[in-house]
Amino acid sequence: MGRFLTGLLAAIMMFIGTVACEAAPQVITASGTYTMGENDSPKIAKDAARQEAMRVATEKAGVYVESYSKTQNMQLSEDDVKVISGAILKVTDEKAEPDLTNGVWRYKVTITAEVDTDNIDLKAMMDNRAKLEKLQKERDELKKQNEELLEKYRKAKGAEKDKIGTKLESQYDLGQVFDRCVAMIQRGEQSRAISELSQVIGDKSVTDSPLAYAYYLRGRAYYELAEYDMALENFSESQRTPHNDSIYPVWRSHYYRGLIYYDRRRWQDAYEELKLAWDASDHTDREMYQAMQRAEEMAYPQAEPERRGPSRQPRRPSGGGIDWGHILGEIITGAINESGLASDIQITVRN
Repeated sequence: MGRFLTGLLAAIMMFIGTVACEAAPQVITASGTYTMGENDSPKIAKDAARQEAMRVATEKAGVYVESYSKTQNMQLSEDDVKVISGAILKVTDEKAEPDLTNGVWRYKVTITAEVDTDNIDLKAMMDNRAKLEKLQKERDELKKQNEELLEKYRKAKGAEKDKIGTKLESQYDLGQVFDRCVAMIQRGEQSRAISELSQVIGDKSVTDSPLAYAYYLRGRAYYELAEYDMALENFSESQRTPHNDSIYPVWRSHYYRGLIYYDRRRWQDAYEELKLAWDASDHTDREMYQAMQRAEEMAYPQAEPERRGPSRQPRRPSGGGIDWGHILGEIITGAINESGLASDIQITVRN
């Protein structure tokens, strides 16, 4: 009997140890390197290597997310895995090492990160997939801008290289903060994002587009907390701050202001804001388009429906195949104009 109890106790302790191990976050190590050219900045080399390390870490995190989803009997697409991996990946340590080999300097950055699949609600994240996807798209766009600017930096020389380098260093510094804050918003850590973004906003050296984007992101965090007055205040500040929408997508503040105004039954304000967002977008966001349509119908219920040309309709993102509806629409419009029928058709346009 004593041996039986001893064996049973050992089995229970082993089971408890196994569960504890399974509950612990998965630790990921990933590295990125950047080979320095003539007159390259060590800081830019380090930042570029770090961005590559983050890309590798996200891919590794995807393996855990995909495996975990199967235990939950959920089928995730490749895009689903990417979005969720980026949201739950948390960097815990980072090391940068310069290396000189055969007269060539390289920067290697190694990051350690955690993926805590046991503390994520996969179903809830998938239910909010549209929101996560929008935020991930913003993260990807900012990273793409860095990559494009880095390529220009590599090819530039002399004063031009110095000018691009100064801009790239600033983008990398703030980009790292913004990317981290967007990830917090994706994970539901709104208060942490607000705290970090408030530090950026309080930094007098941050001006123009980066400052406007910080206000926009803080507004997004307040929006997710349903603190809509604070969200509107930050969205308004983002628009008042001088900015360039081609650098940071500050125009998205119009979209969320439109949604808030719609919920408050301010139909015309909602329509105007949503239309500004739609006009500034790449015209692929069907959810945004439908929100604009609903606001328009509520704002102008007595007006005759507009003839909605192909340019007003959401188009497929690049790579989604040929948009035959758009092509046929253009052909028909051209045929009408050539036949002289256009003058016989009255089109109502509302400003």
